[in-house]
Amino acid sequence: MQERKKTVWFLMVLSALVIIPFLGETIFYSKGEPREAIVAYTMLESGNWVLPLNYGTDIAYKPPFLYWCIAAFSTLLGGVTEFASRLPSAVFFLAMLCVFFRFFAERKGTRVAFLASVLLLSSFEVHRAAVACRVDMVQVSLIVMSLLLLYRWDEKKCHSVPWLAILLMACGTLTKGPVGSIFPCMVIGAFQLMRGRSFWKTFLSLAGIGALSLVPWLVWMWAAYQQGGAEFSALMAEENTGRFFGKMSYASHENPLWYNFLTLIWGWVPWTLVLLISLFGLKWKEMRWLPEGDTFGSRLKQAWTKFRNQPPLQLFIWLAILLIFIFYCVPKSKRSVYLLPIYPFMAVLMAEYLLALVQRGAKVFRISAMIFASLGILLTVVFFTVRLGLVPESVFGTGRHAAENVAFMHALQTVSLPFSKWFLVLLPLIAAVCTWVGVAKRTGSYSLLYSIAGCILCIFVSLDAVYQPTVLAVKSDKNLVRQIREVVPQGTVYSYDDMSFYCANYYMGNQMRHFEKELPAEGFVVSSEKVNKRLLEQFGGVYEFDEVFFTERRSCDLRAKIYMYKFRKK
Repeated sequence: MQERKKTVWFLMVLSALVIIPFLGETIFYSKGEPREAIVAYTMLESGNWVLPLNYGTDIAYKPPFLYWCIAAFSTLLGGVTEFASRLPSAVFFLAMLCVFFRFFAERKGTRVAFLASVLLLSSFEVHRAAVACRVDMVQVSLIVMSLLLLYRWDEKKCHSVPWLAILLMACGTLTKGPVGSIFPCMVIGAFQLMRGRSFWKTFLSLAGIGALSLVPWLVWMWAAYQQGGAEFSALMAEENTGRFFGKMSYASHENPLWYNFLTLIWGWVPWTLVLLISLFGLKWKEMRWLPEGDTFGSRLKQAWTKFRNQPPLQLFIWLAILLIFIFYCVPKSKRSVYLLPIYPFMAVLMAEYLLALVQRGAKVFRISAMIFASLGILLTVVFFTVRLGLVPESVFGTGRHAAENVAFMHALQTVSLPFSKWFLVLLPLIAAVCTWVGVAKRTGSYSLLYSIAGCILCIFVSLDAVYQPTVLAVKSDKNLVRQIREVVPQGTVYSYDDMSFYCANYYMGNQMRHFEKELPAEGFVVSSEKVNKRLLEQFGGVYEFDEVFFTERRSCDLRAKIYMYKFRKK
């Protein structure tokens, strides 16, 4: 017990040091994060905590729990900054990691729980979501914690009401919609049925739990409808049922079935490489996909029986993975972040697999340690090569993205770094040297496994603290705002496009408005080169447009260069 307490404290300190310090280093560089942050900004500005409007007329696409969290942190920290906006994702991830570790440490041992937690912390997809101002990690954390609490409720023979699970499910539903309640009830319901609980007991108890968890969401829906009316109802229907059944008014992340498999492979980078290398050491000839039997049907029946008769926790883990994965194979809309709820459960299976390889003294850890140590050295060498100006601009060619890539390189070459940042630049090199020493001394497989994790985490920290903030600042529309404010120091600027300038609107303090909706008498308007001709043709008979500037770089939101015009009615 004392060892477990020390381990959980070490895990939380390590995770906080990897996740928290660099949340505000990278300015917003895409449409997703500022689109969420500006809603919280509008809440604080307007005092409307139910259905605030950003961009003057736009309703938020998601329920308000994330925005409430951002607004609360922003109030404490003095403003809706990048750090405050990303803090809810980080805090909920850390809370989920703590609950996850304690749950599996009690049931599978400290070693499995700790390694599974480290795998989660160093997974590309999980790490990316944990440091982003998006709804995904908040909702995923709430779903996973709800699932673990419902499993504990089942262990106690379903006595009493699992109020904490219901509260977390309610918050999950208020974050991104009904799946915050559907997934926990669906998984634990299937688990109970396969474990022999009667259908009606299972259905009635989980129907009650699900209904209770939906009450806050329904209350918010009613209050929001009072403000937004039919427009709000149509938006919510499209974002929930429309997205699932492929009935949206626009193509939203439509991808084929194989996309989900591909995103899991990519999402577990860099551990995907370790798993891939390990496959070469398995004894494939001794493996059987199905139990032996006289007919294929009998073999399938035996496999199903074996699956159902797994230890309860193992069955629960597999059901959580399979049911959520299959659920997201149905809709046309598929994104890598949709599968995040299954990552913690996959991490447990991966941890058990890797620890089994450790027991066998598999060579995979020695090979992987050399690869990741080499990557740490290579990253540092490339940085100093760029820093010394030894990379010619010609290596980027003359393609569409050449100028942007050259700008990225110049940013790394010229950025001023304090001593602390230089240390973080060298961190992957330090980890690599330590790992190579372990390889040279023929350290055991268990130590090499954590050396690999150390290399990965050091690379992540270096990327978050130095590389990403420097490079992505180049593509951010904060640069566009600087150009705009040189012309219009204060006040409203209009935009014309099929979508909003979310990033620019955030950095302008929500002072952008839609030109085609408001049709003002005079002012300034920005539009992308993709629709600029349409703007001039559609309104050229009513307005006079004088070009102010045309950007050299593309907007991060619209991925096109931007025109700015001064306009006035004829």
